[in-house]
Amino acid sequence: MSTPPTPLADNPGSLRERKKLLTRQAIHDAAYELVVERGLAHVTIGDICARATISERTFFNYFPSKAAATLGLPATLLAIEHEQRFLQSSGPLVDDLCELVANVSGGPDENLPRLRELMRLEPDLLAALHQWTSGVRERVIYLAEQRTTPIQARLSVALVFAALFLHADSVYTTRPGRPALEDLRTTVGRLCSLAAG
Repeated sequence: MSTPPTPLADNPGSLRERKKLLTRQAIHDAAYELVVERGLAHVTIGDICARATISERTFFNYFPSKAAATLGLPATLLAIEHEQRFLQSSGPLVDDLCELVANVSGGPDENLPRLRELMRLEPDLLAALHQWTSGVRERVIYLAEQRTTPIQARLSVALVFAALFLHADSVYTTRPGRPALEDLRTTVGRLCSLAAG
C-alpha cells in the first residue's frame, strides 16, 4: 500500500474558520476578477493582495500560486468525517466511493461556470486544475486501498471519476454545479450497463 497523502481538513463551524473562509473567498474573487480583466500573465500576486487588501504572507497561507487562487481551488480535499465514514462502511465499494467523491469540497456550485469561463480564457490554468484533481484522486485511491486490493481500488476509483468527469461536460449535463450523490450513482450505472453490452 502507498503512503497516505496528507488529508487537508478544517472545522468549518468555528468563528475562526468562518473568517478564514471569508478571507479565502476574498482572495479568490480578487484573483478571478483581475485575471478576467487583464489576463493571467498580466496579474501578479501583489495585484491580487492589493485588491483583496491582504499581505503576501496572508496570500500564501491560503493559496500556493496565483493560478490556484484564480481557480479558487479548495485547500480541503476530503473532510475527516467523510473519510472515516467511508473507511468504516461495509457497503458496496463503488456506492461508497460515489458518496465520498460527491462530498469532495468544491466550493459553491456557481464555481463551475466560473471554471469553464476561466478555462476558455486562460487554457494554462488547466494544469493547476489537473494537479489539484490528481491530488484528490490519489487520496481517494489511498482510502479505497484500505478496503480492497490496489487493483480493485484503482478500477473502482477510475469508474467513479469517469462519472464525475462526465458531469463536468456540458454536453452530458446541463445542470450547473457538482453532481449530487444520486447523479453520480446513476451515471456509474449507465457506464456499467454500456460496458456489459
